Amino acid sequence: MPVTITEYTENMTEQVRRFNARLEAAGEPLRFPTSHIPEWLPKVAGQKLYQEYYLAADEASNVRGAYVLKHQEFLLNGQTLSIADFRLPISEGVADRQHNSVGVLLLLDAIRKQPLLFGLGIGSRDEPLSRLLVASGWRLSSVPFFFSIIRPFRFLRHIAHLRGSLARQYLLDVAAFSGLGWSAIKALQTVRYRRPSLQATGVKTETVEEFSGWVDDLWKESSAEYGLAAVRDSETVRLLYPREETRFIRLRTTRQGKAIGWAVLLDTHLTAHKQFGNMRLGSIVDCFSATADTNHVIAAATEFLERRGVDLIVSNQAHAAWCKAFDTCGFMRGPSNFLFAASKALKQRLDEAGVKNDDIHMTRGDGDGPIHL
Repeated sequence: MPVTITEYTENMTEQVRRFNARLEAAGEPLRFPTSHIPEWLPKVAGQKLYQEYYLAADEASNVRGAYVLKHQEFLLNGQTLSIADFRLPISEGVADRQHNSVGVLLLLDAIRKQPLLFGLGIGSRDEPLSRLLVASGWRLSSVPFFFSIIRPFRFLRHIAHLRGSLARQYLLDVAAFSGLGWSAIKALQTVRYRRPSLQATGVKTETVEEFSGWVDDLWKESSAEYGLAAVRDSETVRLLYPREETRFIRLRTTRQGKAIGWAVLLDTHLTAHKQFGNMRLGSIVDCFSATADTNHVIAAATEFLERRGVDLIVSNQAHAAWCKAFDTCGFMRGPSNFLFAASKALKQRLDEAGVKNDDIHMTRGDGDGPIHL
């Protein structure tokens, strides 16, 4: 049957539920939202940051695929552009091969609506979506993954990603209980540790309940230092990290009373996480400052999470200045399953502006947000 792609309306709610049920029966873990109005970033008059839901349905109104567009303003070499995140594309082709073409139709429809597209958080270059994007002329790059082990014993005992076999569990348990693992990890991180002294440089950190006008000043002063970055003014970051969402820790970093940067953190008690097991995970989700102050912002965020007693701190960062800051603060790099994909049209704009991958400021706060942390 021919497939038509339209905006998700309330009368299609039951069909989306049936679509999700078929995906579940086929062992597909992804689900599409059952409400036609996004709970996160709904479309509001005059608001430039919002989401839209689209459905691919056949002539009998059976939903065969769906995707999300998250619209947001970005600054590309000083020019403000509206760019969209191509999110959560799901095709029933994963359950029934007769619908294999739906994934291509979803992508083509999104490109027609907004040629300047990106994707963030794709797990692997081998995934069907990654292969489809590459075949369509998109550019894929890994967003570096950083981690710092704060409590080596708990890390060795709970890092599910490394404890995949009985032999590995035994070796990691020996390392944990003998103290050898603690010594090795601390020695390795000490060699890398060049974190600036916040007290000596007069840098202070405080938590804030909500981002306000000082964020606008910081954005105006420092945004031109980035090749590509999502607009991070106070209105935007309040939408992304609203006051009522208490799990977000909002840090304001100052020097001599003047704000020099901010960070958004999470402190999460995990249970049976597929990668981090039962650890207490600290995450540096998002951040912004002048590139000269990145070291101080990351040092302040790291010390804050250390004082809270997390076992491990993680972050994904694309821009060279932020990557260097994490290196300086003693973080190690691990394999990244967090990919940034730029559409053919966006790639062309980046190339014309001379913006390389490490000129792009991308964090976990972009794209889907920190949904898995």
